[in-house]
Amino acid sequence: MKNVRRYFTESHYAFITVSTQDRRHLLTRPAVIDAIRNAVKTTIKSHPFEIQAWVVLPDHMHLLIGVKDAGFDTRIRKIKSLTTRALPEFSYLRQSNVSKHKRRQGCLWHNRFYDHMIRNEKELYMYSLYCCFNPVKHGYVKRAVDWPYSTLRKGIASGRYPDSWQYIDESWTIDNFASYDE
Repeated sequence: MKNVRRYFTESHYAFITVSTQDRRHLLTRPAVIDAIRNAVKTTIKSHPFEIQAWVVLPDHMHLLIGVKDAGFDTRIRKIKSLTTRALPEFSYLRQSNVSKHKRRQGCLWHNRFYDHMIRNEKELYMYSLYCCFNPVKHGYVKRAVDWPYSTLRKGIASGRYPDSWQYIDESWTIDNFASYDE
């Protein structure tokens, strides 16, 4: 990722958005979901990080992760690479983009990602909520708890997220974002 400037600091949370190439709806296919989950588990073993929130949608995913070093970008590159390697149909050999084919880049992921460093507890709360609300925002479900590719249900059960988040829907979020706008 040439010419991309990233701010690095140790022991922080980062909100990350990763999209598919051409925003194709691929990520919620069972084989792709399994490959992403395996890639995350493998990456956590070699480059530890904490998942605060995670949601996978058909054309992108959001991760809110805590790291103790400055290398969150290494983790994202590894997740993307391991996922692509596990799915031969997205190999660079099938890449229609000549430039990406020459660089041996697969055709699953967009080659960049968005990141935002979390500055305080309020942002941590709001970005966690945003991850959980995202399937409702995009119209995939009416209630966030019904989306199967999210940390919401597990987060509520473990006490990481407030119990009230089980009621996240369009109106709940409007009311709660408005009251948190101070």
